[in-house]
Amino acid sequence: MADIVTPDEFAAAITKALTEYTDEIYTKMHSAVDEVAEEVMAEIKKHISFTPRTWRYIKAFKLKTSFSDKRNKRKTWYVSGEEYRKTHLLEKGHRFARGGVYTGKSAKAYPHIVYGETLADWKLQQLIEKAIKGE
Repeated sequence: MADIVTPDEFAAAITKALTEYTDEIYTKMHSAVDEVAEEVMAEIKKHISFTPRTWRYIKAFKLKTSFSDKRNKRKTWYVSGEEYRKTHLLEKGHRFARGGVYTGKSAKAYPHIVYGETLADWKLQQLIEKAIKGE
């Protein structure tokens, strides 16, 4: 014969089960953020199509945890030190000026960060969906 469960016990059991489920999902999401952050770093390095004079720019690539609590985790990819100034110029290209006069010539753009952004959007979404489905 089945045990009789009071409504209070039933509510407590459901609350406990949902709490365990959400904790498991948050743990998987945190590990997914870590995994994707490392993949983004590798993807950006893979798409460096210019030959650097020094390797300081590439060595300046860093990852840091910008925010973390029970439900959220944010990792930030950035370029440290003085090298951060090059990111926009390399990604988008820029115009040359000779003696303050615009010459109409432009430096070539070398997109590399955009590949990391695209990968992060796609891959993180896939990993979180897997975590929710329990795969």
